[in-house]
Amino acid sequence: MDEEALIAWQDVLDMVAAGRPGEVGCPYCNHRPLTIEEVDYTTKISCSKCKKYIQGRFQP
Repeated sequence: MDEEALIAWQDVLDMVAAGRPGEVGCPYCNHRPLTIEEVDYTTKISCSKCKKYIQGRFQP
């Protein structure tokens, strides 16, 4: 993932880490809610509308 994409998702990651995932929409299309799932020991946060996502091991 490039740095630009990581910056775009930073607000989402912050809200998920704070326990408020429902308060933020997709950074690309603003669709809510985002899908959050555990996949192969990683967390995947995705948008069901535009299909963009971020996946990784995120630490607070």
